[in-house]
Amino acid sequence: MGKHALLGLGMAAALVLAAGLAWAAGPVPAGEGETRPNLTEGSLTAYTLPPVTVYGVADQAPTTPVLTRFGTQYNAVTEEQIKLQGSLDFYDALRNVPGVMYKKSNIIGGQTGHSFYMRGRGASHPSPDLHILFDDVPRSGVLYGQALADGVPVYALGGMEIYKSPQPSRFGSGYGMVNFIPKYMTEEGTEFRVGFEGGSFGTFAENVGFGAKSGPLDMYAAQSWISTLGHEEHTAAHQASYYLNTGYTFNDDWNVRLLLNKVEASTQSPTNPLDERIYQDDTESYDTNTTFVTLTLNHEYDMARGYLKGYYNDTSFWLRGEDGGEATSRQHNVLYGVRGRETLNLWQGSEIVLGFDLDVSELQNKKNVYAAGATDTTWDFPSQTLFSPYLAISQTFGAEDGFHLTPSAGIRYYANDVFQDRASPQAGLVVGYDRTNLSFSYARGVNYPSPVILQGFLRNKDLPGWLDTNDIKPEVVDHYEVSLSHVQPELFSLSATWFHDDGRDRLRAYMGGPAFSSADMFTSATAKYTIDGLELAGSLTPMQDLELFAAATWLWVTARGDDGITRHKMPYTPGFALQAGFKWRFLEDFLLSGDYQHLQDVYAGTLRRVGAESNFADLTDDDKLRDIDLVNLRLDYFFSYDDLHLEEGRVFVAVNNLLNCQYGYTMTDDKEALYKMPGISFMAGFELKF
Repeated sequence: MGKHALLGLGMAAALVLAAGLAWAAGPVPAGEGETRPNLTEGSLTAYTLPPVTVYGVADQAPTTPVLTRFGTQYNAVTEEQIKLQGSLDFYDALRNVPGVMYKKSNIIGGQTGHSFYMRGRGASHPSPDLHILFDDVPRSGVLYGQALADGVPVYALGGMEIYKSPQPSRFGSGYGMVNFIPKYMTEEGTEFRVGFEGGSFGTFAENVGFGAKSGPLDMYAAQSWISTLGHEEHTAAHQASYYLNTGYTFNDDWNVRLLLNKVEASTQSPTNPLDERIYQDDTESYDTNTTFVTLTLNHEYDMARGYLKGYYNDTSFWLRGEDGGEATSRQHNVLYGVRGRETLNLWQGSEIVLGFDLDVSELQNKKNVYAAGATDTTWDFPSQTLFSPYLAISQTFGAEDGFHLTPSAGIRYYANDVFQDRASPQAGLVVGYDRTNLSFSYARGVNYPSPVILQGFLRNKDLPGWLDTNDIKPEVVDHYEVSLSHVQPELFSLSATWFHDDGRDRLRAYMGGPAFSSADMFTSATAKYTIDGLELAGSLTPMQDLELFAAATWLWVTARGDDGITRHKMPYTPGFALQAGFKWRFLEDFLLSGDYQHLQDVYAGTLRRVGAESNFADLTDDDKLRDIDLVNLRLDYFFSYDDLHLEEGRVFVAVNNLLNCQYGYTMTDDKEALYKMPGISFMAGFELKF
């Protein structure tokens, strides 16, 4: 770790010093400075903010973006929205976020390879284009870039934040990011929760949680189990989770938190050679075992708030029965590090964000072959340390209810001990009057490869003498965005966003085959792409108990590979997508909710980085998926019973894919038939809170 560890410790000391200076300065007297900022970090102070949940997640429709004071945007999904969507894994929890889609073969769980996409990115393999964070630290299969939905329990989530473009002052390497907000106790007292649901295809889930908060100490422990027999032969899956989040408050401004989560899961791979509808795969099942820990020191003053966080994530991912049952592979990801962040409001209208991420990954892939005379293979990848300090500053001029102007600028630097160093600048401007805002932003995204791109050299455990991995460049994308929004609190919101991505330095991976002859071969000088997009989003509350929301996204792609051919299609990049939904509370105790997703012009495929050339797939009508039209409805009934100390109970019934749409996310190997996801299905259950 060496110099990067020392730099990280130095940055940690700087953050502690900044917090100490803020503590020494004390609260700002009324009239002489800003009041304590809103808990939604990075939010613009010069316009009306959306309300936030007890976990600090923006409480608004998942289709509606949240504007930050840096001119950037993100979407949020609350714990209640996850419940109303009946989400059994985190993929389903994202279905109403514009510009986001996923690929599944099973009712719950994920498999190897790409499966999660944002605005046309994520179909590359291998590559960690999109980052999965839990409690603001990495939690995914970084070796090959799998999202590993099997390793994230939805019953432990207090909400989600989705960043669909590079934002260097918020996250580092990659083009997009999802951050899962963990649950914890927020109010004095004790609570006991129990829930159960079951339905079609032998699918059921149970969860139990107990929390207590007394004085400075709080604790929340939870256990959950999700299981399904599957909608096709050999598509069963299950996930077991054990979760603990505990904290100790030293005073009004300082607290420490410890989070532990153990998850075990297994997802079968659909394999039925007698049925041409079934996607042919040569793996029996995918098993996930992950142990995840964070330890966080938090503080919040009038002029400063932030944290120092250490983490450890040990995840093993098995491909059982690989190569037609003749082998088993184990991908082992060990991720650990320290992250710190400080937000300072030192004078009226100011916000300074500074921080660092010190991330270490130790990766191994081991293949055990059962055939007689066969040899096992182990790939020990180089340990990678990425240290990325960042700094951003913004200043608001004007009044909340009048004209206001917020310029901003920032930069993040990446010091990588395996690959080439890089820097990511960002700049933004928000101009507004009252609750109407026009924002402009620019940011450079830097996508570092996993050391897996060296796999072809590591079969014999050693890199060739001529290869200096520090000469291998990461991919970059320049992102430009303009948005116009208006918010009328408790009535409606409207936004329009145009964005342009210009990507270059596309990575290649040497997984085997003809040997690369130089470090330059890992980066293409000619393979480029551009993605233009338009997103329209809005929400409406025509009466107190009724909320409507909708969003539409258009994407236009131009991609050119090393072959010089320009194409206008990329896998899992919908030409048009529409999401809509509603919530209606009636007769005091009933809640009817529903949502609709339409995906159009989606092509199945993979943007492979393997080999000496980086070319984009020639997608044809054989690769085009059927348009997807999904309608989902749910009815909840709420009740309480004081004699049993039942604070809140709910029973529900839900129907998914109400129109029985015949849809899927992949084709069979012969590209002549669609591998279908479930048709109309039902779930029912209850949740009790004592």
